[in-house]
Amino acid sequence: MKRKLARLMAVVLGASMLIAGCGKQEQGTASNEGEKGNGGGTFIIRATGDPMSFNPVINADDNGYPIFQNMYLRLCALDSSKQNLVPEAAKEWEYNEDATVLTFKLREDLKWTDGEPLTSEDVKYTFDGIKENPQYYFSSNMQNVASIETPDEYTVVFNLAQPDASFVKILGWYATFIIPEHVYNNGTAWTENPANMEPVSCGPFKLEEYKQGESITLVRNEDYAEPAKLDKLIFSIIPDEATAIQAVRNGEIDFFENFPAASVAELETDENLRVIVNQYPSPIRMVFNTKAESVSDAAVRKAIATAINREEISEKVFHEIQKPEYNLYPSMIEWATNSENTAPKFDTAAASKILEDAGYKKDADGYYIKGLTIDVFEGAGYPDTAKLIQATLAEAGIGVEIQVSEYNAWQQKVGDNRDFVILLMGGFMGPDPAALATRVQTDMTFNWGSYSNAQVDELLAKGASTSDETERAGYYKEVQKILAEELPYLNIVNFAGPEVNSTRFENLPYDGQGKWGWADYSHVELVK
Repeated sequence: MKRKLARLMAVVLGASMLIAGCGKQEQGTASNEGEKGNGGGTFIIRATGDPMSFNPVINADDNGYPIFQNMYLRLCALDSSKQNLVPEAAKEWEYNEDATVLTFKLREDLKWTDGEPLTSEDVKYTFDGIKENPQYYFSSNMQNVASIETPDEYTVVFNLAQPDASFVKILGWYATFIIPEHVYNNGTAWTENPANMEPVSCGPFKLEEYKQGESITLVRNEDYAEPAKLDKLIFSIIPDEATAIQAVRNGEIDFFENFPAASVAELETDENLRVIVNQYPSPIRMVFNTKAESVSDAAVRKAIATAINREEISEKVFHEIQKPEYNLYPSMIEWATNSENTAPKFDTAAASKILEDAGYKKDADGYYIKGLTIDVFEGAGYPDTAKLIQATLAEAGIGVEIQVSEYNAWQQKVGDNRDFVILLMGGFMGPDPAALATRVQTDMTFNWGSYSNAQVDELLAKGASTSDETERAGYYKEVQKILAEELPYLNIVNFAGPEVNSTRFENLPYDGQGKWGWADYSHVELVK
C-alpha cells in the first residue's frame, strides 16, 4: 500500500493554518496602542545572548533559533507542545512506497525581502550546500540524500540512498531553514557572506536593528503572504536569570522561555502573568569525550554514572519539575524507550568498587582519579547541576573541576573544537528515536563525544529504514542496551520548560499545537 502518512499529516495538521494564514487575509489597521482586534504592538522576548550570525543553517545556534524561526522558513516545522509536523514553505509532502523518495510541494506565494520569489532552486541550493560542508550542523543528516531534483519551480524531490521514514521529521528541526540562492551563490563561502549580518529573509518578520549584547529588533514583513499580528519583536539580551525574572515581573519583557524552576510558584501568583510548563524530549545529559584518555575506559564512565544523585539534582536545582531520567532515550517517548537497560542507580560506595575492581588505587588524598573537567554554559541550572555532581563524585574518589563559559564560547570550545573531557548539555532527542543517530552514530555532526560502535550504527540504520513501529522499537531498545553498557553519555533529568508570558498577549507558540512551529511569534496578538 502506498504510504501517504506524511502527506496526510501535513494536510490535516495544516488545515487550520491554511485557513488562518497560508492564503492572504485581510488585516486590521495597526494602531500605536495595539488595541485588541486591530493588531500591532511590540512583544519583548528574553534572550540569553547574541546569535552567532543571521545565517540560520551553519550552526546549531540556540540564541539564534527563535530569531531565525521568525525571519526564515523551513519546508516543515515542529510545533511547540507535541512536536507535530506542520507546514511552512511546503504545503504538503509525500513519501513513495519504500520511503526512498520524499516529494515536497511548495507554496507559490512566498518571496524574499528583496522581492525575489522563493522557489525549489533555493531549497536545492540550501540542502546541497549543507551536504557539501561537513562542518555545518545538518550536514551529517544529509549524507543519506543521494540527490535533490527540482521538476518545476514549486516541487522538490529528495532521493534517499536508503529508506528513511524519519527524514521528514528531522527536516522540521535545527538548521534546516531555506536561504536565498541568488544571494549566497556568489562565489563567497557561506561563513563569509555579507548577508550573514545583513540578511535577505522570507519570514513574517525581518531584521530592523541589531545591538550587540543588547537587543535584536525584528519588524513585520508587510510583503509576507500573511503578515504577522504584531508590529515588532524585540529580543532583549539579559544573560542573568534573576534579572530576567525581575524584568518579566516589572513588565519590561513579555515572554521568558525556560525560566528557573525555583521561580514557578512565585510567578504563578501574579495575575498579570501566565505560566505554562511543557515537557520535551530534551534531557540534560552528561557526554564523555571518548577520545580523551582519562574517560576512555568504560569502567570510569560507569563509576561516574553511579556516583550521580539524580534525585538530589531534581529536587535542589529543578524543584522536582525536571524529574530524574535513567533511560538512555527519553522515557516520555514510551514506545521507543528502554526502561530495563538503563544507567545505574546512585551509590557512591558501588562507584568506588567499580574503580577498585578495574585496578584503580586511591592516592594520598583519597582519589582514584583526579584532574577531570566538566564544561558547562551559564544559566539553565547547568552550573548548579555540575556542583552537585562534583560533590558526589568526590565522595566516590573522583576529582573534577567545573569550567563555566558563556554559551557561544562553550559552543565553540566543546562543539566546534571538541575540546572537553566531560560536558553537560541539553538537546532535542525527538520527535522520533531516529534522532539518536545524530548523537551517537559514527561521524555524525552532533556526536560531540566521538562515540563509534559498528553494531549501534547498523541498528540505527535498520530503525530508520523500517516503517513498522514495533519492529523499530526493537532496534532502538537494542541500541539503548548497548549504550547502557558503554555509557558514552547518560541522561540526568528530563526537560520540562517553564514558560511565562504577559497576559496582555495571546496565541503564544505553545498555543499552536498542530498549527504553527516552535518559537513562531507571528500569531501572537496584543489583547489588552
